[in-house]
Amino acid sequence: MPERKSQHWADRIVDQILAQPHPEDHVYHIVTGITPSGRIHIGNLREVLTADVIYRILQERGKKAKLFYVADDYDPLRKVYPFLDPQKYQKFVGHPLSDIPCPCDQHPSYAEHFLEPFLASMSQLKIDLTVLRASELYKGGRYNQVIIQALEARDTIAEILFRLTGKEIDEFWSPFVPICESCGSMAETKVIGWDRERELVGYLCQQCQNQGWVPVQGHGKLTWRVDWPARWSFLNVDIEPMGKDHGSKGGSYDTGQEIVRRVFHKEPPFPIVYEWIRLEGMGDMSSSKGNVVAIEDVLKVVPADVLRYLIIKALPKQRINFDPVNQLLNVFDEVDNEQAKYRDPRSLELSLASGFVPIKVPFNHLISIVQIAGGDPARVSAILKRGGYQIPESSAKELEERCRYALNWLEHFAPAEYRFSVAESIPQSVQSLTPSQRRVLGKLSDLLSTMLSQKEEKDISAEEIHRSFYEAAQQEKDLSIKEVFQAFYTALIDKEHGPRAGWFVKTIGVEFVQKRLAEASAIEA
Repeated sequence: MPERKSQHWADRIVDQILAQPHPEDHVYHIVTGITPSGRIHIGNLREVLTADVIYRILQERGKKAKLFYVADDYDPLRKVYPFLDPQKYQKFVGHPLSDIPCPCDQHPSYAEHFLEPFLASMSQLKIDLTVLRASELYKGGRYNQVIIQALEARDTIAEILFRLTGKEIDEFWSPFVPICESCGSMAETKVIGWDRERELVGYLCQQCQNQGWVPVQGHGKLTWRVDWPARWSFLNVDIEPMGKDHGSKGGSYDTGQEIVRRVFHKEPPFPIVYEWIRLEGMGDMSSSKGNVVAIEDVLKVVPADVLRYLIIKALPKQRINFDPVNQLLNVFDEVDNEQAKYRDPRSLELSLASGFVPIKVPFNHLISIVQIAGGDPARVSAILKRGGYQIPESSAKELEERCRYALNWLEHFAPAEYRFSVAESIPQSVQSLTPSQRRVLGKLSDLLSTMLSQKEEKDISAEEIHRSFYEAAQQEKDLSIKEVFQAFYTALIDKEHGPRAGWFVKTIGVEFVQKRLAEASAIEA
């Protein structure tokens, strides 16, 4: 196969992966994993999408590959997070997430409560995952051999951890943490013995003072820094994306690669280290802190392929500051207006997975129109056609979908200044306008009336409407142009700011606005 000339980061990474020696028929295992301790957010999505892009390019290069997602649902609940009811969940701290009740009582477990919407989002994003639940891997015996290997190599692992992290290792530390049969917690259990032949561990629970022996299968888990390389071993992981915390010096990958070689006698996967996604004005996203934008919420306001593009176009080590206002609207337009086709064609190619169809209407523009139209797609379509947009009948479904995205964006993310509705009658706030402002509304009304007498409404342009505001301001010399616009928006939408005035008048109807301004000018304070 000829060498690719693409400079896209994902192609360069695949070049490095394929430069490593592997049999021609090797099946590349790409693994990603997330703990479902809270809402799974778009920061987590960066990891999964990075894996997905590498998976797609390997297949594109004619290689066999499998993409796995490991749900770390056997991790314990670390604490009662701010979004949980303390009275309900305090007693479950230290219990596996898969064994804890669902917060809404509609799912089999706490973990599934957060996994279900995440997996539905993966389907929308066309990310083809083989899902593995850690709870099932442990209970099904997949970990048995590596648990015994880790127990046997306890001192070797402790030496690696101390040397690479500098943290003191307790003399009673064990790579395996049993679950107490009495209280169900693994928060304060200590291994006091183990039996290789029968695959049992003896433990003491310092929380409830229970003591006993349990099978390693389904009665505990490896600590994270051992669990990860153990998983690499039995899943034969070739490639794994990871956050910068894991990929830093002394991080989990640093210790993991030595543990996997010395204890499990396998090679570590090719690491792809990525930066976190920050929520604009709020810092790094964190499920445990509730400082997140969930993937399913973003997919309510932009198509799946637009969200894919937002993440795929950034280098993995480049920080993404997620801004659901300016950034999200701009990226939507970059894909919809096909600017991405020229700016970053390879990122767009890797992002278009869900059959995205552009309609080339600026999303910001659509947000205004959908409010003018009261959310009715038919009225939106009519307004767009009057404004010169050519929306083919074959794109009616896409336009209806865009209207839904715009309404959802207004509900979930829009700052107050973006929201408006045309008042059904003259707002009471018109009474607070100065006499000069009410007079200028009358002058605007007269100018619009003159336009209507000279040509048909459809032939009046937004530009000449806009000029009429400055003409009216010249006639009312003690008013600034800013005060003229404030009076106009007050009469129409009961706000001091709004959409571009000329376009706004033409969109909602010149005759309607002319009459409204005439009525508003006659109101007495």
